[in-house]
Amino acid sequence: MPGTFTAASRGQLEADAPLGEIPNLIGDIRHLIPKYGLRNYWYPAISEHKVPKTRPVRVSMLGEDLVFFRNKAGEPMALQDVCPHRGARFSQGHIHWPGTIACPYHGWVYDENGKNIMVLSEGPESKVCGKSGTEAYVYPTRTLKGVVFAWIGDTKPAPIEEDVPPEFFDDGAYITWNDHVHWPTNWLVALENSMDSHVAYLHRDNIQALLGADNVGARGASGYRPIFTGNGFKAGRASTPASAGGSGVSAQDIYPDGYKWPKKHNRKFWTWFFVIPFSLLRAPAPPTYDDNWWGTGHRLPGMFRAGAGGSRVQPKGLFSFFRKGGSGLFGQYTRWPVALGPWTTRLWYFHYTRPRNIFQRWYYKFVYNVWGRWAVEYNFSIQDGSMMFNQRYDWPEKLSGHDAEVIQWRRLVVSKAYGGRYAQYGYDHDKDGKGIDERKVEAPTGIFSKDSVPGNEIAAG
Repeated sequence: MPGTFTAASRGQLEADAPLGEIPNLIGDIRHLIPKYGLRNYWYPAISEHKVPKTRPVRVSMLGEDLVFFRNKAGEPMALQDVCPHRGARFSQGHIHWPGTIACPYHGWVYDENGKNIMVLSEGPESKVCGKSGTEAYVYPTRTLKGVVFAWIGDTKPAPIEEDVPPEFFDDGAYITWNDHVHWPTNWLVALENSMDSHVAYLHRDNIQALLGADNVGARGASGYRPIFTGNGFKAGRASTPASAGGSGVSAQDIYPDGYKWPKKHNRKFWTWFFVIPFSLLRAPAPPTYDDNWWGTGHRLPGMFRAGAGGSRVQPKGLFSFFRKGGSGLFGQYTRWPVALGPWTTRLWYFHYTRPRNIFQRWYYKFVYNVWGRWAVEYNFSIQDGSMMFNQRYDWPEKLSGHDAEVIQWRRLVVSKAYGGRYAQYGYDHDKDGKGIDERKVEAPTGIFSKDSVPGNEIAAG
């Protein structure tokens, strides 16, 4: 945790070092969830173009403050945004020479290795330069496809390929993204939003549902059994069939006393009228390298991915013009909430496509900027936000079968938070309580609970 290590000692532990004992995972464990997200993982930090050559930029994430500037090679890099001398902010400082940053208070100058090389207020003969304890922590960073990723943790960094989707390492992949969305809610609240049955109801008035899709009805009484894949979960087979919206199934549900939902069938009259226009706005989702690891589902350290994956076949030719549904999520879609504070989260949206040529690449870029970004990340997601911004996460819950993945995801997060990123996770260990440590375990520093945040912040979201 921040403050546990010095700049010199931090990052000496191996990435697979066990961190502690995993507590009992039975019952409501929300108070054990790290309020700033899981440490010792790679996260998107800043878009490369937002790191200028002439001044530093501050980024807060996972409870830490980073300052970004460019090294001598012109690549973005990050230090702790606190001068070891007297705690002034590097982000208020100056870039006097390439690859260096100067503290604004006393002019302590640091190089890209975190070493104090000059003290401008004391002159060239300063005796403090290079002394033990003057080092600034250097965050491991890697720039991929125009996005700067940072390792946030206390151990040596794990291979970045374990945490960042494979398309970021593919020369043929084209990725568009949005890093402008901030939600006043906890990171896990933002992530759990994509694990349940709310889409059929909350998003029934989304533009794509209104104009380009058949009726959105209930999707089964008991939901899907989540399947643990090693780095998260994917949806297994539904335990009960969908009651509406499927082929050969009535598009309207009948409830006791004759109540029907949806009440009317107005949407279906718009479907065929908009099916061709929407087909021109689609960007197909390419196959993933490992559909089990990187296909549709929720992945560590905390992202949701949706798209074709490797198991579906996209319609081709004229058939693609008559496929019902909206314009989709625009390629392989990734929504990655990154905690800025206990109740502030940045939503990173990534869209992966594989254009066949430069013309299709520019077409995808155009469609994303004029339509896809608004339709998916604002018109669709703001409906999610309208619920989560005021959600009481400290309130007692009564969960249904559709919340099975919520339960398992919380257990996975707590297991990794206490046991480390390589802690073993057994999907069915909760059935009889065997193998679970029943002893009380003190929560580590920085754990979210309803007692650790003022009540008005919880209530307001």
